[in-house]
Amino acid sequence: MPYTSDKARRAQCRRLLDLSAHDLKPLLDPAGRLQLDTPDPAQQLFQAMLQLCLFSRDREHPFDRMGGRTFPELLLYYSVVLPRPDRLVLRMSCAARVARYLLPTATTASDKPAEVTGLPGLRLEMVGRRSLLMLHLPTGGRLEFQDSRGQLGGWDMGLLDEAEQGRQLLKALTNMTPAEESFAHYWAPTPCTTLRSALITRGHLWWSTYAHNAVTECSRRPGGRYRIRWAQGYLMDALGELLTTSAVAIPGATYTPSACLGDAGILRLADAMVELEGPRTADETRQDDDD
Repeated sequence: MPYTSDKARRAQCRRLLDLSAHDLKPLLDPAGRLQLDTPDPAQQLFQAMLQLCLFSRDREHPFDRMGGRTFPELLLYYSVVLPRPDRLVLRMSCAARVARYLLPTATTASDKPAEVTGLPGLRLEMVGRRSLLMLHLPTGGRLEFQDSRGQLGGWDMGLLDEAEQGRQLLKALTNMTPAEESFAHYWAPTPCTTLRSALITRGHLWWSTYAHNAVTECSRRPGGRYRIRWAQGYLMDALGELLTTSAVAIPGATYTPSACLGDAGILRLADAMVELEGPRTADETRQDDDD
């Protein structure tokens, strides 16, 4: 029975992504089907770039130059992912504080090379009672932070107007600076754009586990580009199955389990390929935790 099947899939989606019934409603299309992926190519480009940032190693991404928290550490504030067709919504505690790490600043000293911290081209578009909406100028993609406490903190909002000496806040500029434009290759289309965009809307599959240590690395396989490696959470093949056969499956994606010990599983979507390398047994996750 279609209704029973749809109801079961919605319940599975809620469980896997930790969504309330209220959170789930905007994820349903007019026919009641789950829609986790945006059809907007511009939004996909932005989300693909964001996936590399939030799955990066501490300080290894060239945008990750802000003092204090690193990009991966921002997920300490994370609650849930709420994808929309026109934006990616992340519910966070201290939402304005987290936004301050992603909104860009640039050096102003003439005797220093131009340096950008935060996401080049990201601008603050709108401030609500409990949310911040940001626009990425070069792609047209949008990112919304909802504060899980119900309203934006006043002290955190004050951080949005603070800049270090010798740096300029770019959050209100209507154009791109030359330093920002030099990073254009980070949001240029690639065969993996759609797949990486889909992976970040399902980021909860990794981020719901403490000390998941999920990072994106260069692939070791000829013809591959990316490898996602993690230490805690779902077993490797279990995650591959969730991404291809569950209620939160990526439409059209397939998964090939690892062929031998030490190899990675392969997630494919059209011409894109991403390797998945995680724990293969529960013993591996316990060992990582002990280490």
